[in-house]
Parts: sequence; structure tokens; C-alpha cells
Amino acid sequence: MFRRFGLAVLVAGTAFAGVATGTAGAAPGCGDFHWLGAAGSGQRDGAGLTANGGMGPVVYQSFQQLQSELAASGQTITAEAVQYPAAPVPLDGGIGGWMGFMDSVKAGTAAAAEQFEAFTERCPTTKVVLAGYSQGAMVIHRNLHDLADDPHVAAALLIADGDRLPTDTTINLGSTAVVPSVGKGVAQEHSFLASAPTSELPPEMGARTVSVCDVGDPVCDADPDADTDDALSPAALAIHTSYAPASSGAHAWGAPLYQLVASAAVAPSTSTATGLAAPVR
Repeated sequence: MFRRFGLAVLVAGTAFAGVATGTAGAAPGCGDFHWLGAAGSGQRDGAGLTANGGMGPVVYQSFQQLQSELAASGQTITAEAVQYPAAPVPLDGGIGGWMGFMDSVKAGTAAAAEQFEAFTERCPTTKVVLAGYSQGAMVIHRNLHDLADDPHVAAALLIADGDRLPTDTTINLGSTAVVPSVGKGVAQEHSFLASAPTSELPPEMGARTVSVCDVGDPVCDADPDADTDDALSPAALAIHTSYAPASSGAHAWGAPLYQLVASAAVAPSTSTATGLAAPVR
């Protein structure tokens, strides 16, 4: 299991190496919304700490898409990355490397909770959008049960979630939403060892959560009965690295995410900030 999990999510940290779309300036005050984004494995190494806002390409691009849509309607959004290691998956898949990886998930889960609490105390009328890719999606997912009744949460976005449950209450997108699949998040294969959540999200949280997964993705649509080499083939790994927000098709998660955010009750903002906020530690 360790080798399957390790190799399956290794690509989350390598596929986007060197891609950067830049960051916006620090935003004073509080906007209408705030984005808390969690990068995938290895996406916070080296230049990744500053490229893409420190939250990895697909999460940052999703933020930019929502930022543009909100700006068109006169609303503001700030953003920050979850400050956690986003540790690369160990190549050898050994128990030591596996435990180090899970320590990273644990650290990210705690960091996201702490940053969420600190931000909402500072900006109590601002609604929050939580988003993550791969390991980062696990970090966000593991906070959602506790946030189900929190009025600050506008929406959540989980992309290629290693904790995914096929029958969850989420708004499901990607090809798994239309094609029958036997897979689930790879961490569910040994949920006790991985500390993966095994129960569905409360309906009130699921209704605000967009979960995107494609058939054959070895991280979010892992088949425990599949041959390891087949599950980790170049084709399978390519599926896991192909996510990007689109205007149509299976990856058009921007529209339902915007609808969730726009429908959240919003108090008047206290600034016109639209950039990346200073990290909350």
C-alpha cells in the first residue's frame, strides 16, 4: 500500500515544476471573500513558496478565475496559502517516508484550521472559500466536518482528493460524476493508518463543496484491486496532472463554485482589496 500511495501522488509535486503565473500585492483590510488555498505534494519546495501564491498552479488558477468573476460583479476577494510543508511523496514508499508524508498532511490540516480561525477573527464578516489539490485537498477535506456549521464558509473546492468517498454529499464534477467507477481516494485503502475521514460530509457542508475527480486518477479514483503497475502507468499519472479550470466540460468547476460563493450572504466589505493577503501564521 505504501508504494502504491507514494508513487500515485508523487506526480502532484513534479508535474507543474517551473510553472508560475505570478502573485498580486498584499491586500490591507478585509474583502467580501477570502481564499485559503492548499498546494499539492512538492508544490511548496523552492520557488513554489512564492510562485502561484504558494498554493500550487491549479489552486492559484482557480483563485484567479473566481477573482475575475467576482470583480466583474463589484466584489472583492483576498487570498493566502496554507502554510504547511506539502512534502513530496518519498520515492521508496517505505514506512519512514510514508509517516513523514502523513506528518505533512497532519501539519497542513492543523495549519488550515489555525489560519481559518485567525482570519475569521480578524475579518468576521468575510466569507471564506477553502480549496486544495491532491495532498492539499486532503488537508482541506479533513477540516470540513468541523466547519459544517460555521457561517463563515462560503464554499470548498477539492481537486483530485486523496480522501475522496464516491458516495459523498459533495457536488461532484470530473468524469467520475458521469462514468461509473469503482475507485475512491487512495488514502481510503488503509483509512486507519492514513487517518482518512471515512464518513460522508454533513449535507450542509457537502452542498457547499465541489469535488473534482476523473476516472482513472490514481489519487482520487484509486482501484485497490488494480495492478500497481497499471494504476501507476504514464496514462494514469497523466490523468492526475491534467486538472485546470476550464470554461466548459468536466473541469468547468468555476461556474458552480462562483454560484456557491455568490449565493453566500455577504456583508459590505471594508476595503477594495483583491490581492494576496499576508500569510496568517
